Amino acid sequence: MSLFKRLATKPTPPAPQPAMELAVAHHQGGRIDEAEAIYRQVLDTDPGNLDALHLLGVVSLQRGKAQEAVDLISQSLAERPNDPNALNHLGEAYRFLGFLDEAKTCFEKALALKEDFFQAYNNLGNVYQAGGRLDMAMSWYQKALEINPEYAEAHTNLANALQESGQCDAAIACYERALDLRPDFAAASFNLGNAYKSLRRYDDAIPRFQKTISLNPALTEAHLALGRCYHELGERDRAMECFRHVASVQPENPEARWALVLTELALVHDDHGAVEDYRNSFARGLHELERWFDADRVKTGFIAVGTQQPFYLAYHEENNREILSQYGRLCRRLAEVWQDEQRLAVRKPKPGKRIRIGLVSAHLSDHSVWHALVKGWCQNVDSARFELHLFSLNKTVDRETEIAESCASRFIQGLVRPQQWAEAILAEPLDILIYPEIGMDPMAAKLANLRLAPVQATTWGHPETSGLPTIDYYISAAAFEPAGAQNNYTEQLIQLPNLGCCYHPLDVVYEDISLADLGIDAGIPLFVCPGTPFKYAPQHDWIYPAIARELGACRFIFFRYPLETLSRRLMQRLEGAFAQAGLAYRDYVVEVPWLSKPQFNSLMRQATGFLDTIGFSGFNTAIQAIECGLPVVTRESRFLRGRLASGVLRRISMTELIAESEQKYVDLGVRLGRDDAFRAVSQERIKQSREVLYDDIAPVRSLEDFCVRVA
Repeated sequence: MSLFKRLATKPTPPAPQPAMELAVAHHQGGRIDEAEAIYRQVLDTDPGNLDALHLLGVVSLQRGKAQEAVDLISQSLAERPNDPNALNHLGEAYRFLGFLDEAKTCFEKALALKEDFFQAYNNLGNVYQAGGRLDMAMSWYQKALEINPEYAEAHTNLANALQESGQCDAAIACYERALDLRPDFAAASFNLGNAYKSLRRYDDAIPRFQKTISLNPALTEAHLALGRCYHELGERDRAMECFRHVASVQPENPEARWALVLTELALVHDDHGAVEDYRNSFARGLHELERWFDADRVKTGFIAVGTQQPFYLAYHEENNREILSQYGRLCRRLAEVWQDEQRLAVRKPKPGKRIRIGLVSAHLSDHSVWHALVKGWCQNVDSARFELHLFSLNKTVDRETEIAESCASRFIQGLVRPQQWAEAILAEPLDILIYPEIGMDPMAAKLANLRLAPVQATTWGHPETSGLPTIDYYISAAAFEPAGAQNNYTEQLIQLPNLGCCYHPLDVVYEDISLADLGIDAGIPLFVCPGTPFKYAPQHDWIYPAIARELGACRFIFFRYPLETLSRRLMQRLEGAFAQAGLAYRDYVVEVPWLSKPQFNSLMRQATGFLDTIGFSGFNTAIQAIECGLPVVTRESRFLRGRLASGVLRRISMTELIAESEQKYVDLGVRLGRDDAFRAVSQERIKQSREVLYDDIAPVRSLEDFCVRVA
């Protein structure tokens, strides 16, 4: 059944009977209470009325009572086995119950009896889609549309399959066609909103979800999706309003309860005091959520895990071990119940010459996690001793994906549901399973809460402890960790040598850009500030006007984030910081569009310095600056996430660019802007020493030793 319990076929009027004609008229008009009453009256006087049995089963199906529907429709078919409409409805009931083989058989029988039965073709497509066979599903939807090109349900289902397979633009076109045919089709409207959201087209997604709600106010999924849009835009209060609405009308909805707690963590903070308030609210919410998931509710809780994650805790310069441990225990409790229900048990690895390493990531493509970490591991691990099994959670395929696949003994991509992924991972018993990041991708978060291998590890694709009881080791790097770093992790900390990765330099390509066209005066000190808005903590805003006060004329170049509402909030906050210092923000800060890599390289080649974000440092951007010969200023933190750029600088023996405090950070920025000789020497030393950053095989050999030891 569809999200709105709308049947793919309307009840077909039976043989002329006054009572039945009236019942069918009510049924087709959507008045199922009246239809049900008459069907039951007919059966009271004529228990063998096959039409009444069949259509009463349809009513049960519409009410979500699928087993009752199976019983009633089966009674009808026992006497009239060649009724294609009844077979079609029985198939829908079986699909609702999850009996896909039985549903498939019913639809195939219906089609054998009625070759142009386009609704049955559509429903057969639904069976294949439910089973994860998107290619087959699309072929049946297209068959339905060949027979009836104006069948809006098939356009929508085809769009759903296209969306699941990563073909968002084609899916959007199909949804729009369905809505052209049926402007009030709430399912198509809702799913079109989801397609826009997946592309971060929030200006399109939000009105579409609002339209869906106007078409069907009871559709809580649309309220949840609208709330998640607002959350991702940093509009916390609006998001909370949506989630509270769902929790009020569906008090047992686990996703709404989950979202209310996770949304306590705002993306961009207006002041430092708010950070502590949000952290406290989140901690209280977790305690309440733990109590809410009682023995009954825990059975449905896994659906919420990963839908929203405490990603933004990492941007608070605090030790998050305790709070993430609490979060991880809750996630695991919900995941363990689901895993037991699905009977997904870890199998003992097969003895063999090679150790089997599994790697699960949504970023086996042109992505910072791949370039920083995973690519060098995959390309350099000893294939004579180790067997790589890569599970690509993202449907993206590019040149880097092809490189990943070429490194793997087994490469899996294109699955959709957690059970499919879990079964695929368990199919070839692994010795160790590694998640390059836990915290960004929803599917990775779900799977990481399951026990799918005897040894499981994560690493610094998201540079923060996972807090999950199912993750045994955290693979970090000696260059990034302070003394006593184990206290920051729930996992056992493993420190690979140097930067912990085998980073291959990117080709530094330049595309000339005009500084004047960007509103930048080339004759003054220019500082590149490349962090995303949520990397800038409000307590550090003062450093920019402090540098400006010392230097006089200078420019801080920020980048307009694709989610412009977040950039606006950061710029408003910086404007306040400059005003408080008695300076005009517009004289010092320029916001430029998001640039391509060659354009960004060109800008860095013309800049004075690179100002790393404090508290949550940059790695890929810092190395990119080093590759362009641009000095990087950083302030070292107590945690891995605030020591990435400083680790790079230590590796090239340029510790003079590492500040011990915010004031020292300001002093370094001023010196770069004022002291031409210091800047020139820094640039020359970068060029002479940066080769040590690249193609370092020692971390890969250390990773291999770790895998041998734990396997």
